[in-house]
Amino acid sequence: MKGYLILCGGEAFSPKTRQMHYNWLQLIRRQSRPRLAIVPVAAMDNAIKEAQQVADYFKNLATFPEYTQIVNQLSANTRTEYEMLDKVDAIILTDGSPIDTVERLEGTHTEATLHRALLRKAALFATGASAMALGGVYWLGGEWLPGLSVAPHLAILPHHEYTAMRLPPERLLAGLPAEVTLLGIDEATAVICLPDGAYQVEGEGVVTVYRSVEQQDEYEAGQRFQLAPAAEE
Repeated sequence: MKGYLILCGGEAFSPKTRQMHYNWLQLIRRQSRPRLAIVPVAAMDNAIKEAQQVADYFKNLATFPEYTQIVNQLSANTRTEYEMLDKVDAIILTDGSPIDTVERLEGTHTEATLHRALLRKAALFATGASAMALGGVYWLGGEWLPGLSVAPHLAILPHHEYTAMRLPPERLLAGLPAEVTLLGIDEATAVICLPDGAYQVEGEGVVTVYRSVEQQDEYEAGQRFQLAPAAEE
């Protein structure tokens, strides 16, 4: 992997996350402002309006954002929509529904561009439901379902400061595939998956690594961690 995968726990586009975005954008800043593409495929309604709002947010962060109209399988396979994703410095996936994200992207040209983004020096940012969908599996209705496997060795639990109170480790880990590591990510917090295999935390909250039923390690902004070799691919 040459690129950067940034997974956010939710509430990603607010004043409190400006520094978080500034930090990861520094990884892809070169001679000019980074070019971003907003993909609202996870949105449950008003997808284009949401994409416009996110684009406006990033305009104030010294970037050149534009939004796509990728909202279903048809648009995810429309050449004029997905081709631009191979030309930008970063792809931004908005929040919404994880099951819709998987169903709308699975097997499409757009899904292929997400994988390619990490094979070049680009960034892929996903928040909430879209972050869940990028893992090897995602939690829905009390069970783990297959994700898009952009990060096949990870499972993402967003809004973790709230979900952890009702989902104990023994319940979450009981059905989790052995090769997958669960990361619980608080709102306004992100973990950056770096090309060297390390993970760096940014934002206001913590990232919780579920290493076993008995051990969950928490990491704050600026801290890095590694996963067990068996969980890396």
